[in-house]
Amino acid sequence: MAVATLNVGSLGGALGLPFWDSFAVILTINVVSNLLPAWTAAFGLTGLRMTTFSYGPYTLWLEPIANAYSRYSFGYWGNLLVVVFSMVATTGWNAINSISGAVVLNALSDGRCPTWAGVIIICTVVWIICALGISWIHRLDVFAWIPPFIVWCVAAGTGASHLTGVDISQTQGANRAAPVLTFMASIFSFAVSWINCAADYNVRMPVDTPRWKIFSATYVGIFVPTVLVQTLGAALYSGTINNPDWAQAYGEFGIGGLLKMALAPVGGFGKFLMVLAALSAIPNNIPNNYSFALHAQNFGPWAVRIPRIVLVTFGFVAAIVIGCCAAEYFDDTLSTLLSVIGYWTVIHITLVVEEHVLFRGGWKGYDLDAWDNPLYLPFGWAAIAAFGFGFVGAALGMKVAWYVGPIASLIGDSGANIGHELTFAFSAIAFPVFRLIEKRYTGR
Repeated sequence: MAVATLNVGSLGGALGLPFWDSFAVILTINVVSNLLPAWTAAFGLTGLRMTTFSYGPYTLWLEPIANAYSRYSFGYWGNLLVVVFSMVATTGWNAINSISGAVVLNALSDGRCPTWAGVIIICTVVWIICALGISWIHRLDVFAWIPPFIVWCVAAGTGASHLTGVDISQTQGANRAAPVLTFMASIFSFAVSWINCAADYNVRMPVDTPRWKIFSATYVGIFVPTVLVQTLGAALYSGTINNPDWAQAYGEFGIGGLLKMALAPVGGFGKFLMVLAALSAIPNNIPNNYSFALHAQNFGPWAVRIPRIVLVTFGFVAAIVIGCCAAEYFDDTLSTLLSVIGYWTVIHITLVVEEHVLFRGGWKGYDLDAWDNPLYLPFGWAAIAAFGFGFVGAALGMKVAWYVGPIASLIGDSGANIGHELTFAFSAIAFPVFRLIEKRYTGR
């Protein structure tokens, strides 16, 4: 229900897509892509988080943690690659969410609250809650969706008269397909970003909890609010088509300006709702900041001995630095970060799924007692090689503000982002080949 979800939904309009095209992409991509974090959420029932696990006497004063499920495909040392990218991803999302909330505060204050100041405010509140621990996180997130849900309902009603589904675009063929593909990449990246921490918050579930219940609850919990809020974001952007004031507000304050225009009819109450909208970035950011610490503890026993609050603080500082620097070029930063985070996540989930299905034969193929013993885990070279091949595909098909891949540039006049498709294809083909070779020569 967070404001970043609203922001991502508006990207289709910014790319030149009419509302109904944006809606079609939002609905269809979320139907499929949300299956992935829902599936990985069930990994938590083993007691193993997706990237960080470790038990020992030095964790008695911490919450119990354990090692990477990814170690069963990437190996003990190769999994450090997953850890680093997971930390980068959580920090990137921390920045994106914080900026999304900060631009709303910026619009509310007519520019008197700079975006960087809003980033600091949001990140600080997130840090405080994360420092309290996972029990408080669960308590807060039971109710945290309600205030922004009210905001979006009111905004949809008060702004409805300015919204339109009219298609004023004159593009056809490849030039029409290019923005659709690029928007698909953004929606997909947003959905799969939950993969790397979905299991982290289910490790306290009773071990006999049916996996289908975890899967279903996670799928519905991501799919329903994501589709609703992204659709509202696409609808709000459509207000810029026939209304110059809305277009000017978007040019000055981004999604915050559109929200301000939509809520203007309710006066002072609308300003209060904008504050709630900005603060919706806080619960959305909590898993990012907290899982940053969980990922960091996977560097080894020495990292586990570091109090988790120290690692949470480190992630908090990193998010502030990146968020404040990226705020000036937010539109380019948002699309670029969404793409890069999505590429590596595609590789990660592809390799985990192939290991699970092709080489483990399902849930029973894991020796859960071997998670911390390099002698009983894969060597990791197969996953590392497939990782490299995946990024070759990304480089060929990516389209971001500063680079357009050679294959991506062939679609339309300005290119299209097909990096996810090529990333998947390259890594999915490479991993089984390298994994078979690895098993033959190492026996693991």
